Amino acid sequence: MTGFLNSLKADLLDRRLLPLVALVTIALVAAVAYAAFGGGSSSATPTAAVVPSTPVTASAGIAVSQKTPENAVAEMAGATSAQHHGSARNPFAPLPGAKATSATNSSTSTTSPSSSASASSTPAASSPSASAPSSTAPSTPAAPSTPAKPAKPAKPKTVYHVAVLFGALPEAGSAGKAELTPYEDLKLLTPLPSAAQPLLVFRGVTAGGKSATFTVVGEVILHGQADCLPSATQCEAIDLAAGKVEDLEYLSSSGQLITYELTVVSIASTKASGASVKDVLRGESKAGRALLRDDGLESIPYLHPSSQLGVLVFASRPAFGAHAHAARRHRHSH
Repeated sequence: MTGFLNSLKADLLDRRLLPLVALVTIALVAAVAYAAFGGGSSSATPTAAVVPSTPVTASAGIAVSQKTPENAVAEMAGATSAQHHGSARNPFAPLPGAKATSATNSSTSTTSPSSSASASSTPAASSPSASAPSSTAPSTPAAPSTPAKPAKPAKPKTVYHVAVLFGALPEAGSAGKAELTPYEDLKLLTPLPSAAQPLLVFRGVTAGGKSATFTVVGEVILHGQADCLPSATQCEAIDLAAGKVEDLEYLSSSGQLITYELTVVSIASTKASGASVKDVLRGESKAGRALLRDDGLESIPYLHPSSQLGVLVFASRPAFGAHAHAARRHRHSH
């Protein structure tokens, strides 16, 4: 054995084999350098050699197939499959981008129930499933509304219409006819025969339309069928029933004696609405009211107005004396 080694040593040290020995020595040095610098990173993780060849799926969904340490596969989307050098890593550890993606997916999954709940609470016009239950759901019948009671019409009021004849009679012994003026619907407070020469003022009718009442405003002598108020000797007003006649003797400023006749033709009643009653009020004579106010004759003895327009009622029934025969109403002294 020693002889063989000595022979080999002699052959190597021979001048003819010296170049070959130099080449082998250079090759060995190169191999050692490559192993020390180029393959150091791959040899640092010997566990990679025992990894099975089955594909491994990372948490981010990237498939990794690692057969050998020398045959590396790209772990990022869009990267090249040929990798040279670089440090080795654990293929089972998730990549930084995968962690961010998984965090985004988890936040999306946590917010999806609330968004779906809000979407379900908001009716969608384009979703037939959302509109279908509303169309088929039984609707609760609305309670019938109580119709408003119509306002009761105002109760019609009774209005009395008095028709009279009033005028001057011809002088005694003359063949002339009486000139009586008809008043078909005598208005309240109308002065007779006129506002320029007033003798009577119409005040209305007594309850039930039994008679017509007139206030005496002129200096006259009364003869006829009327009742005097408050007495026959102090006649401030007269009551005259329908169909009755009363004469009034008046001495004019010229000294002529004129006799007027008042006849109550009829007293009729009708039902009228509120508008008709207002028309009666508007038809009241302003001149007659002024005469009564100036003479202090607005009130009537034993009579006062009632709630019914144009109707007078007795406060207490007076004990009438004789009719107004030869009764005189003194208003002015000669």
